[in-house]
Amino acid sequence: MPELPEVEVVRMGLEAQLSNARLCDLQIFTPTVVPLSEEAQASLIGQHFRRFRRRGKYLIIDLDQGHLLIHLRMTGQVLIVPPHAEALLPLPFTYYQRPLTGSIDKHTHGCFAFDNGMQMTYRDIRKFGRVEYLSAAELQASKSLNKLGPEPLSDAFKKSAFIRALKKTRRAIKAVLLDQRVVAGLGNIYVDEALFLAGIHPLHPAADLKPKACQKLFEAIPFVLQKGIDAGGTSLKDYLHPDGSRGSHQEHLFVYGRTGQNCQKCQTPLVKSVVAQRGTHYCPRCQQQGNFS
Repeated sequence: MPELPEVEVVRMGLEAQLSNARLCDLQIFTPTVVPLSEEAQASLIGQHFRRFRRRGKYLIIDLDQGHLLIHLRMTGQVLIVPPHAEALLPLPFTYYQRPLTGSIDKHTHGCFAFDNGMQMTYRDIRKFGRVEYLSAAELQASKSLNKLGPEPLSDAFKKSAFIRALKKTRRAIKAVLLDQRVVAGLGNIYVDEALFLAGIHPLHPAADLKPKACQKLFEAIPFVLQKGIDAGGTSLKDYLHPDGSRGSHQEHLFVYGRTGQNCQKCQTPLVKSVVAQRGTHYCPRCQQQGNFS
């Protein structure tokens, strides 16, 4: 699933290519994934894409009137096809080993065409994602957005509030960090990476972490997220940049997806278990269970 860094890279890519572009045509192929009524589609034509924002794992596009709210979920891709191009270049293989051979295929659920010749497509193999058109009032009232915790790369991410949230629960720290109400945008990859840097076992009860461990974790979260953004995101499965290229953060991961390989700190083989119903990667030596320091 694309997490905060991947959505941020998509946001930056769209902003670079589509800032102030005017929508001139719109095709909806799967109404359940891009649930835009005929009235909404008519309202969108002629509007400009003014601003590109991100909230947690959500992408928000501000229009002249209203907003597009996009959630990529598991396999969603927002791709840009330049003028006169029949396909994305390079043509990448997805996790399912099916190459993208054209700008629109059976997994493309919506296509937005602009007056500058660009096309923006929403593609999603598993169809879990959504592209919605909301009024300003509907966006402000969105339950999905309003339940999100602080943005970890902003001043809203306060150590005191973060520690208070941890002290309120004895759930495993991995489960707590995956809770979007605690910190917005974290997912499986970056939680494992942050816990490794902080030296915390993923099963540690959050409330039992001592101040030093909380401090390390508070610092590790924005570090691993910014590291992911700087590397263009993690392309392990279906995540792609809007131009169809892949991120490179998968080449620089500390623990995630490296089961059996040696820890970069102590050379102990990394292990994988299941925590909070998620595959979880960690170093059994650097992240010893019962070490609450």
